[in-house]
Amino acid sequence: MIGIAIIVFSLLLALGAWLDGEENISTVLLIITFITLPLYLLGHLVRTSWADFKQKYKRWTGLYVFGVMIVPFILHSQDSYAERKWNAISDGKFIYYQGSSGDLGVLSGFLMMTLILMIMGYFFNPGLKSRKWLTVAILGTTLFYAGFQYVMWNDYRGIHEEKGLITHTWSGKRTVQPFDDITGIFVQPDFHKGRLSDPTDESEFRWKLIFIDRNGGNTIYHFQSLSEDALDIAIQVKNLAYNRHIPFQVGEMDKKTLDMFDFELELKDLEKEPFYRLFGVEEHLQ
Repeated sequence: MIGIAIIVFSLLLALGAWLDGEENISTVLLIITFITLPLYLLGHLVRTSWADFKQKYKRWTGLYVFGVMIVPFILHSQDSYAERKWNAISDGKFIYYQGSSGDLGVLSGFLMMTLILMIMGYFFNPGLKSRKWLTVAILGTTLFYAGFQYVMWNDYRGIHEEKGLITHTWSGKRTVQPFDDITGIFVQPDFHKGRLSDPTDESEFRWKLIFIDRNGGNTIYHFQSLSEDALDIAIQVKNLAYNRHIPFQVGEMDKKTLDMFDFELELKDLEKEPFYRLFGVEEHLQ
C-alpha cells in the first residue's frame, strides 16, 4: 500500500506541476524528471522486489515518460500555439473565431494524434524490428507538424462585429465580407444520428449559423452540441442582425431534433429559457 501511495503522489505532483507551470515548461519538465519520476520508480520498488524492479523498471519508466511528459507536452504545445495565434489576431471585436479557414485545419489534429501513436509504438513495442525507421518517422512527422503549424499561422476565419465576415487563408489571401452585403442570417438546428459502426460517433444536437449574401452565396459556421459560449455567440449575432436590420430566422425543429435538444440541455444542466428563446421554442416554457 505504501508503494501505491507513493506512485499516486508522484502522479498528482506531476499533474500539479503541469497545471501550475504552464508558463514555464522547462521547470515542469525538470520537476518531473528529477522529482516525480524518481518518486514513481521508488513507489514501484517499495511495492515489488529488487529483482522484479530491475526487470521491469525500463518499461515503467517508458510508460511514465510517455504518459506524464510526452503526451502532456504535445497537447500543451497545441494549446499554447492556438492561444498565441488568437492573441496575435484578436483585436477584441471578434464575435466568433476559428483557427482555420477550411478543412485543412483538421490536418493539425491528425498529425498530432499520428505523432502520439508513433511515439507510443516506440515505447511499448520493444520487439519492433524497424525501430530505426520508426525513429526517423517520428522525427519527420515532428518536423512536418512544426512546419505545418508555421504555415497555418495566418489561416483563420471569424465574425467581426465591425468589419463583417473575415477569412484569411494560409497563402495570405484575405477576404472581408461587410455586413452590408449580408441579406439574411439563418439558424439551422439539426439532429445528428450516430453511426452504430463508429462508437465515437454519438447522436447529438447540432446547429449552423448561415450568412446569406446578396449574390446568394452562403458562409456557414458549424456548432456541435450546446454550450453557454455558443449561446453567447448566437445572441451577439442576433443582436447584430437586429441593429443592422438584417433578417434573422431560426429553422423549425422536428420532434426528434427537439427531443435531442431538450435532452442535451438537461444532460449539461444548462438554463433552458435563453436556449428556448433563441431557437424559437418558447411554448415549452409554459
